Amino acid sequence: MTNKSAGILVGIFILLSCICLVLASGQYLLNGCLWRGCVPKRNFRISDLELPTTLFPNGAIVNHVYPMSDEFSTIEDGIQSIYWDNGNGLAGYDIYRYPTIKKAIQGFEFNYGQMVDDGTKNIWVRPNELTYSSSTANQLQIACGNWTGKRCGMLARYQEYVVFFNAVMDEKMTYRDFEKIVMYIDEQMSKRLSP
Repeated sequence: MTNKSAGILVGIFILLSCICLVLASGQYLLNGCLWRGCVPKRNFRISDLELPTTLFPNGAIVNHVYPMSDEFSTIEDGIQSIYWDNGNGLAGYDIYRYPTIKKAIQGFEFNYGQMVDDGTKNIWVRPNELTYSSSTANQLQIACGNWTGKRCGMLARYQEYVVFFNAVMDEKMTYRDFEKIVMYIDEQMSKRLSP
């Protein structure tokens, strides 16, 4: 091998090394992970996780899922709002997909910190009437408290997804109604994430 051939091979090696470094840096800067640490591709979008009208009181206005702001460091996120009883009844459904499990755990912990009474800052507690437990969720918290009125929430992490459903509790949204929605969310997430 001549010096010229060796120089060309060294140049090609350096060029390929630089390309790999740029790709790895871009992957890390965009997603906060490298290939093996990133979450897998999924065959569904967050908009596919919309809650149907049939889960809510008659006459409820059930909006479509729409994207949130970019401040959550997510791959994808969305929010769905639901109103009934002329806006006196309200529910919200937040869905986050993070680029890593570590970021999803942090997202779960952040949202858990929001499940406190707005006046006293006491952590919400689970009433005896809500007994549902998930066999699929990696983390799950179901509790109720005071947050602009009596409200219950379900916060769960399914791999890289964090979902937070919360609803005002009233005559049209009972514990039983709330738990039926929690079960629906859990079943949908479990079905979509199982191999």
